[in-house]
Amino acid sequence: MLQPTGAKAGPASPAPVQAQPATQGAPEHGAQQPPSMGLLGSPLFLIILFVPFIFLMWRRSKKENEARAKLKKGDKVVAGGGLVGEITDVDERIAKVKIAPGVTVQVLTHALSPFEEAKPAAEPAKDAKAKKAESTK
Repeated sequence: MLQPTGAKAGPASPAPVQAQPATQGAPEHGAQQPPSMGLLGSPLFLIILFVPFIFLMWRRSKKENEARAKLKKGDKVVAGGGLVGEITDVDERIAKVKIAPGVTVQVLTHALSPFEEAKPAAEPAKDAKAKKAESTK
């Protein structure tokens, strides 16, 4: 049925290409080696790069867990969604947080963080204005 055909005779037909056996050992003078990534491609480099990040995340998580363990009734907290309120009851898993008079919500304790009110930074400016006003008198 199907039979291999030989090269057609004629001036335009190329010469048949013969496969050359692969040589073992060093590459020939004209052959190129594939590019290596050196130190940047090694798994050791990736480990060295990511270990500090993992350590910092572990330390932050440890501090957050310690702060959550210290939460008690009456503390001001902020929930993960941004709700700010006061703890009315807390257990290992769920805390009841009063967010408005007569409004209490249940929140997972892992979603709570201690609420720290920002210190007003405008007071030094008031002192400067008062000194300037006194000097103009």
